[in-house]
Amino acid sequence: AVDPDLDAYVTTKAMDGLFLLLADEEKKIRQDPTARATALLQKVFAQQ
Repeated sequence: AVDPDLDAYVTTKAMDGLFLLLADEEKKIRQDPTARATALLQKVFAQQ
């Protein structure tokens, strides 16, 4: 079945893309200590 709600479709796809980008960035941050450049990230990862 095709969902005729274009707004919902576009929003869902945009959110999917955003979460993919977030996942990629998180992977970089966890694998590479130099990617933890901001003070907030340094504070968060120092607690682990």
